[in-house]
Amino acid sequence: MTADVGHPYGTLVGRKWARDAQGRIQVDSASGLPVANPDQVILGNYNPDWVGGITNTFTYKNISLSFLLDGQWGGNVYSVTKWFGNYAGILKGTLQGREIDWDNPGYVVPNAVYEPGSAWAGQPDTTHVNIQDYYENTFYAQETGMVDATYLKLRDARIAYQLPDRWVQRLGFSSATFSLVGHNLLIWTKQDIIDPETAFDAANRQGVENGQLPTARTIGFTFTIRP
Repeated sequence: MTADVGHPYGTLVGRKWARDAQGRIQVDSASGLPVANPDQVILGNYNPDWVGGITNTFTYKNISLSFLLDGQWGGNVYSVTKWFGNYAGILKGTLQGREIDWDNPGYVVPNAVYEPGSAWAGQPDTTHVNIQDYYENTFYAQETGMVDATYLKLRDARIAYQLPDRWVQRLGFSSATFSLVGHNLLIWTKQDIIDPETAFDAANRQGVENGQLPTARTIGFTFTIRP
């Protein structure tokens, strides 16, 4: 993350694949693998376009249902989990190209052309590469680790039953409520690799996820009484 003159705070920079004027990835004519741009460029920004939430409670007789939804729209996260997971071949996205065997049928980089200076410069790429070689090559371009940080979470939900007064008064109390509660029950994201609600540390190094465990889901109950 950088803070540069002329750019908003929170800019994430790194390397992308080299591309031609039409945005097509340039590959090495000998190996068929994408070539990284040697210059660092802007990959995104970790600041969301907006954040918000909504909470409400519905009550019917002695039963109440409450919930809290919150989330954010926009923003980016550089996910080391995704970047290194691709490099190591442990994510489901890396199965393409090895449906039959570990190196069969291979992989042709989509929307790619051969790099300038080669005998086939600018021509569409037709070279089949070993999928392991392809993903190991992603080590050199951080753009492969970028994810959309948009998410919506069912942060809290609670269903409560207030015991009838005649029951409670026999026990010497004025009221009693039994509740079933849950936290971080559901998440909706634009990607399924990581939980985008992440923080690298408490300083300025935000917008980076490095093997972080997802937010834990908890379910429990409470019993509240009033004398």
